[in-house]
Amino acid sequence: MRPHRLFSSKKRALHEGLYPLSKLARQPDIPALEGLYTSPLSFSRPEAPLNIVNAMADHQAMMDTIRDGHINKARAEIPDCPEERANHIKSFAYFQDASMAAIGAIPQAAWLEQPVTNPDIHRLADEIRTRQTKTLASGIDHIMADLRESVSHDQRAVGHHHTALVILVEYFRDPYEGEAGTGWLEDAQAHRACLLASENAIVISNYIRLLGFDAKAHTHTASDLCLQKLAVASGLAWNIDKANQNNDGQIMMARIMMARIMISGHLPPSLASGLGWRWSVPIWKCAMICRLPPKPTSHNLC
Repeated sequence: MRPHRLFSSKKRALHEGLYPLSKLARQPDIPALEGLYTSPLSFSRPEAPLNIVNAMADHQAMMDTIRDGHINKARAEIPDCPEERANHIKSFAYFQDASMAAIGAIPQAAWLEQPVTNPDIHRLADEIRTRQTKTLASGIDHIMADLRESVSHDQRAVGHHHTALVILVEYFRDPYEGEAGTGWLEDAQAHRACLLASENAIVISNYIRLLGFDAKAHTHTASDLCLQKLAVASGLAWNIDKANQNNDGQIMMARIMMARIMISGHLPPSLASGLGWRWSVPIWKCAMICRLPPKPTSHNLC
């Protein structure tokens, strides 16, 4: 079920999204992140050559290739108010069909000791360097030039980034058993959502760099950060096993895929509390049910 069927957004500002996240309680501290980790996601299925996931591999590799790039030396004018900047960026994410978006500080625990790298990038890079375009489509030469520049761009240090925009993309319903296309689309929900979240994050990060500010996108297949820890730190998820005093962390986010952008500029955090909501997986396949605690007197908006 789509969120607009549950929650009317007729009078809600664009940066507040499809769900009434602004009604969730806020908390000043980052929740516990112990035990959380991001499971790997592969776009290779040699055992199922007709599965659509195989066709997504090159597109995801291309997204991961251009997730970073050069920063425009001429800075554009942006709002002086950090909250207004945050609203603009989140509005952009929702305009690109994000299910939820929030901004939060990057905790030290979210940095990965070994960054995640898409194994298809190297193969795609060789093809980009040697491929000759065979189409007269408008703009293809500019696109290929951007890709070649991104491939030749050296990986730069990003440890100075302190703020992240976290983008969530929900799953839609799974194909019914026996429904047309079921075999083609089987177990492709995570990959579909990963691709959409990656596109959203990479477009925004490229736009921020064009404005003359530092930003880098991170996806499930190429990242310097743990997605789950950032989701909890931003207020969009809840470490349920830590709350229950279990040893292994488990994020309370089923049927969701994330991407995020690291930004060097100052933006106010969202910090919504996970204690006021839960994910209802069996009934609505990732619809959000709110208990709607009283709205606190806070300048932070989710």
